[in-house]
Parts: sequence; structure tokens; C-alpha cells
Amino acid sequence: MSTTPMDTGLLSARELRKSFAKVRAVDGVDLDLRSGETVGVVGESGSGKTTVGRLVSRLAAPDSGRVELDGRDITRLRGRGLKRVRRDLQVVFQDPYGSLDPSRTVGHAVGEPLAVHGVGTRGERADRVAGLLERVALDPVLAQRYPGELSGGQRQRVAIARAMALEPRVLVADEPTSALDLSTRSEILNLLLALQDENGLATLLISHDFATVRHLTHRIVVMYLGRVVEEGDAAELVAEPLHPYTRALLSAVPVPDPVRQRGRERIVLRGEQPDPANPPSGCRFRGRCPDAMPRCAETDPVLAGGSHRVACLLHEGK
Repeated sequence: MSTTPMDTGLLSARELRKSFAKVRAVDGVDLDLRSGETVGVVGESGSGKTTVGRLVSRLAAPDSGRVELDGRDITRLRGRGLKRVRRDLQVVFQDPYGSLDPSRTVGHAVGEPLAVHGVGTRGERADRVAGLLERVALDPVLAQRYPGELSGGQRQRVAIARAMALEPRVLVADEPTSALDLSTRSEILNLLLALQDENGLATLLISHDFATVRHLTHRIVVMYLGRVVEEGDAAELVAEPLHPYTRALLSAVPVPDPVRQRGRERIVLRGEQPDPANPPSGCRFRGRCPDAMPRCAETDPVLAGGSHRVACLLHEGK
């Protein structure tokens, strides 16, 4: 799908594909992530964004395509090679309780990556755990508590502390705030931004919430039914969305000005996402697209353009 060569950034992926049974969850996705940058991947449920996160973080192996870290292909690494990569590449999951062992203390959860990678003595690891908890604004005494004794926001801070224990260079955050209330969500997002400012952390933020993505990311990748349909600089993409699907997603995001909000047009998509096991011919979005043309049923658009790319026949050749 892409005509762009492999990027020289920190993390790059090309032509990623992954199927589950007859469903192609990810179908030819490209992705680039540079040091100190936050890239947002946004789309409806079933768009394939979580699977992309699992592929680039090597929690799952692609059927085809490749992932590179610092120009080194890590797609097929196993054993010790993959273990070394884990120091640079960490993940924060959507459900902070499900990602923590309820039978182990907070201190064990945060210190486990250090123990697995043989970092420091037991005493040094305990000191490091205390420092990590403070870094995410938690009292170090919580190291003796169990996940079930903490609030949702505290558990997610623990998960972030654990992910930061090895001082990774890349963090994949998969819906890290969707299970939290509004005020706690803001605190966690601000924490991720602060950690990025401290050490140049590169972050892949996966979310269905376009409001969050547009305010926190440098670049945005929009996915639909396993493919990237638009990507570009966050400010440019929000100001001038090119794909009808992107325009519809943005129209659903409220603005804080009541006068502007009343004057905005809400684009309501008709129908449901097609069966991913049996996608339509041509453009996969055409059945819900308000701008669909007869040619859309025949031609599968490719992602094209410069810094702002789109897969849509409306913009072919522009």
C-alpha cells in the first residue's frame, strides 16, 4: 500500500499483515515513530489499531511485513534477542487491574522487569522501585500493597511505573485511560507527557477517542477495517481532514464553545462496518461514505501524498 521507503526513525513498520481465522485484522499497515514523538492511532472498534500495537511491540508476530528498531529488523526475534529488545520497548495496557497479578504486591510488579533482566541487587531494586513509584506520583509505601487495594488510577500509575522500570525508549500505550474516570484520565495523560519530556520517550498512543489523540500527539494515523486511511501532522490533519471517515470522526468531537458547537455539522455515518471476514470490493469505506462514487466499488485506493497522506479517490493525483 505504501510508496514510502523505510524510515530512519526509532521504530518503523512496513506492510504489516495479521489475520485471525478468516479475518484480516491488519492489512498492509506502515508506521513510523521517532524519539520524543507521540503518534496517535485512532479508529473505531474493529479497525485493527490494537493489533497494530501488539505487532510493533512484538507481543504478536505478523503474518508478513517487518518491524525495525534503530534500523534493525526485530520481526522474527526470539529468546535472548527478543529479551534484549524488551528493555527498549514496553507496553501499558487498557485494563490496569487485568495487567497486574492480584496475588503479588505492587513492589513485586514494578520490580519484576528489573529482576528478569538482572538489574542491580535485591536492595538496589527495592530502592529503584521506590523511586519509580515516586516518579509516577505514588507513595513508596504502596509497594507493600496489593493491586486490589488500589484505585483504578493508582493501578494504572503502577502499570506505567513497571513499564518505565527499564528506561525504555518506546512506549506503546493501548487505550491507557479508557477504564478511568475523567479527572483521573487527565492525570494519567499528563503523566505520560511529563515522562516523555524527561527522557525523550517515543510513544504510540492507541485510542478510539479522537479528542484525546488530537491534543496529545504530534502525528495521527487513522485506521479503518485493518488499513490506514489517513495520516499526517496532528494539527494539519485536524484542521483539514481529507478522508470522509476522518471528517466523520472529528465531527463527533465536541468543542468547548457553545456557539461554535451549535453551528457545527455532525456527519452521521450510515450503516455498520462491513464484515471484516468479507470486506467489500474497492474502497472498504464506500458503503458508509457520504461521498461515494461508482468508481469506489471498482478501485481500491492506496495511501498516497506527502507529509499528509490519504487513501481516497477524491484526492487521487493531488
